[in-house]
Amino acid sequence: MALQQSEKRLMAILGIALFAVVNFVGYSTLEGKKNDLNEEKAELNEQLTWFTGLEKTKPKWEDRRTFLIDQCPQPAFVSEEAAAVEIEAHLKACALVAGVSETSLVIKPTEMIATANYNQVALNVNASGSAMSIMKLVSLIQAANHSNENNGTIKHGYYAIPNIQFEADRKDPTMLKCALILARWYSTEVNSSTTVSVPSSTKSGILESNLNNAKLTAAK
Repeated sequence: MALQQSEKRLMAILGIALFAVVNFVGYSTLEGKKNDLNEEKAELNEQLTWFTGLEKTKPKWEDRRTFLIDQCPQPAFVSEEAAAVEIEAHLKACALVAGVSETSLVIKPTEMIATANYNQVALNVNASGSAMSIMKLVSLIQAANHSNENNGTIKHGYYAIPNIQFEADRKDPTMLKCALILARWYSTEVNSSTTVSVPSSTKSGILESNLNNAKLTAAK
């Protein structure tokens, strides 16, 4: 049966409308993908800029790393017990010089903290004495990190005080109570022998390749 002229026009209009809808949906989808790729390209540009900056400063950091390894070697970790004994001996030696009696020291071990770069062994310490002797004790503990040795090198003990609190005695304000955590950081086997790093130039090359791919896809 032959279609009338009005029906032919209607069919043509429907065909054009359908074609327009399909093209609109397709264009919207491609536009969305293009925006996503442009965002990815911007992120890759950011990362490339960051890695380029790292590559420029890399020689400086390598020199510092060599200096630290040669001049300031991190103490080797033997065992938690040996480390605790070592820290306690250091504390008591500093207390003796500072004039803080050993009987006024209350020392308790804490749980070891192990990370990828170091093992932290720490002691909870409560000390009491004159304000001058307590402040001298804290100063001596920290001074162990930067004291001149006989051969002219600098000794870095890797001692740290992550937490410290002071409280004056209520009956005698000249007396001071101190609660602190005395920690020492020891190197780990991972840090000393098996650390593997990817050169910045390699990272930059990978990023540049990804960036070029993103540019080509976005252009399409």
